[in-house]
Amino acid sequence: MHIPKTSGTSLSSALVDLFNPPRIVIGLDRVLFGNYDDFSAIDESVRQQIYLSPGDLPDAEFVAGHMAYLTLKQRFAEAQFMTILREPCSRILSNWLYWRGQSEEHLSPWGPWADRVRLARMPLVSFLRMRSLAAHLDNLVIRMLLWPHPLIPSDNFIDPRHGRKLLAQARHRLSGFDFLDVIENPAFPDQLQRWLGRSLVLRQLNETPSVPEPLRSRLSQELTREAFELLTERSWLDLELWADVTKRFIPEADQAALRRRQEEFECHALAAPSTSWAEAAAEARYLILLFAETSEARNPRRKELIAKVLDDLARLSD
Repeated sequence: MHIPKTSGTSLSSALVDLFNPPRIVIGLDRVLFGNYDDFSAIDESVRQQIYLSPGDLPDAEFVAGHMAYLTLKQRFAEAQFMTILREPCSRILSNWLYWRGQSEEHLSPWGPWADRVRLARMPLVSFLRMRSLAAHLDNLVIRMLLWPHPLIPSDNFIDPRHGRKLLAQARHRLSGFDFLDVIENPAFPDQLQRWLGRSLVLRQLNETPSVPEPLRSRLSQELTREAFELLTERSWLDLELWADVTKRFIPEADQAALRRRQEEFECHALAAPSTSWAEAAAEARYLILLFAETSEARNPRRKELIAKVLDDLARLSD
């Protein structure tokens, strides 16, 4: 299950080189397209890699791509499953820059879908607000693990009131993967090779292209207080999944990457007072989630209280 911008192209290529499977499928399903459905307008060169239902997938010994867990599981129930996570705010920013660098020549075969990719040419804050891109921006790992799901809209962001329920279901599903790691783990290649029982050569592929000069902007200027708050809203569930896996495989790292992100958010939050209840609620939610990671929060009563307060913040922020 290839989560976008997690070095999945490099990993897939290395596995194909290693095993040389006779039948290979690389593609996408509907999960990242949200409410887009004009697939007939996409050029056949691209359309042939899009599988609109599990039954469309052909037989194969190796399958990879931006496809939801259930698409893969329904078609290849006996397969071994693997995925790699990445710190979600970094992943969103990488996706924004990647789309921002796409040329018109590259976008042309994608038909009307390309108009959504072109939205990355907007400032970061505007990009993060786009409901039409919710399937790409909003807690993508949760979506890929659980889609289709009645609590996950295809054309809007996930309601925070459903976050705890979705997170529990996603954790359960992720626990069933045969191989799992985070791209930030320096021991990831060695761990993968031990699991495979073979040496593996990973090359850097599908890197973010150079952003055209007219679209270049300083990331420090794009990462405003509002941008950080939107990044937090779009990634808070995925961040918990990423933190779970990071703690499992990098316990000695003291979560350096997570701490850096927390420090950046805190600097922006301290720079000025909140100007709305939504901003104040986002900051309160952030602090509560920090507390939830401590040993003091493991008491069952406190866990229940944390869940209740988070639900209250979500309900009152509507």
